[in-house]
Amino acid sequence: MTLAVGTVLYGLLAGAIWRWGARHWVLQVAGVLVALLVAALLAVHGLTSGRQKAQLVADGIGQMGLGRLAVGLLLGALAALALELVVAGKESLEAGATGLLVALGAPAAVVLTSDSLLVVAFATAVLMGSVWLRWQQIAGPQLSVRSLGRQAVIVFAALVAAAAILPSVRLGAAPSLLEAVLLAAASAGVMGVLPFSGWAGAVLTLGPRENAFWRLWMVPVGLLLEARLIAASSTAVATSLRELLIGLGLATALFWGARGLLGPESGRYSRILACDVGLMCTAVAFATVQGLAAALILVLAHWLAGGLFTAESGVRPRLLALIGISGIPPFGGFTGRILLVITAASFSPTLSALVLLVVGLQLGIAAAGMRANLASRPTTSSVPRELVGLVTALSTVILGVVPIQALQFLLGTHL
Repeated sequence: MTLAVGTVLYGLLAGAIWRWGARHWVLQVAGVLVALLVAALLAVHGLTSGRQKAQLVADGIGQMGLGRLAVGLLLGALAALALELVVAGKESLEAGATGLLVALGAPAAVVLTSDSLLVVAFATAVLMGSVWLRWQQIAGPQLSVRSLGRQAVIVFAALVAAAAILPSVRLGAAPSLLEAVLLAAASAGVMGVLPFSGWAGAVLTLGPRENAFWRLWMVPVGLLLEARLIAASSTAVATSLRELLIGLGLATALFWGARGLLGPESGRYSRILACDVGLMCTAVAFATVQGLAAALILVLAHWLAGGLFTAESGVRPRLLALIGISGIPPFGGFTGRILLVITAASFSPTLSALVLLVVGLQLGIAAAGMRANLASRPTTSSVPRELVGLVTALSTVILGVVPIQALQFLLGTHL
């Protein structure tokens, strides 16, 4: 009863932001904060109801059960959205975009907590399809947006097919590589890992504001879905799945690292994010606590810094945000990447060398961005908003100096 009432209230809040948020940005911020409170109450109810760890099987019944890590991602995305709206002020996201970002918390929760792979498939389709419909309405039938629509269909089909053959895998009748390919396609499609780069292409076309959908929801949801799929698979399937995702993740990081270093100034942050998504995918595919922590630290760094790469945020906040995600110590970008290097070294020196190459490319991209940022004309930004932006960017230092054990405890990755 509590879950049903809370879900209805959460949906009404998203609709209210959509309807009345356009009148003033303060209404958008207030609506997101109230939605965050409702989501927190629902999370407390879920964590105290006796089912604290989310499982994933093909023939489950789709019951809901929240784990600490899923709760953190759901609440963190809403908190990051509220912070972005405060930094942006009057130039914040459209009310429709803010309302949709809040509403997407419902299908994201289903993806992160459902016991049924089939239910996960439908929730993922809703999650990706909703964003595709919005972008189709904004940009029209552009190639990058159309490719995202095809990507959503592929993810749905891959998950449904995986759910259909998973029982046969248990009996040894279906090849484990086929199951691994289907699950890898689903994970890569949700996050935007090559060859499914529809997210990166679309946000490069639509501008920095619209990347909030990809950065706040799709990347963390895809990462945790990847971790759950690896953990729920048999040994043979999990081994092939991990190898596929490590390869796809590193290829994505190298491709977008080169694109970011050699590409134009416009869309630089989206290329940095796409490169880091590849690193996150690789980190989770190692299937270690250290790798998962590295990926989540990078997610938190982009949650803090990602909303500052707009014209209204001011030059100094953008500069600090670039430093925060560049990989320069002691910022969070450095901590996440050095953890990944250490994790990769325990598997293979070649993997560690490739990750170090990507880290070097990221430093070069950030340096080019800093140089362009310093040479640009200062933009007008109110003192309170610029102060919030500076504090937000400097918060990435906390991710770099807090002991990893404390971060693992807060993220729930020690369980």
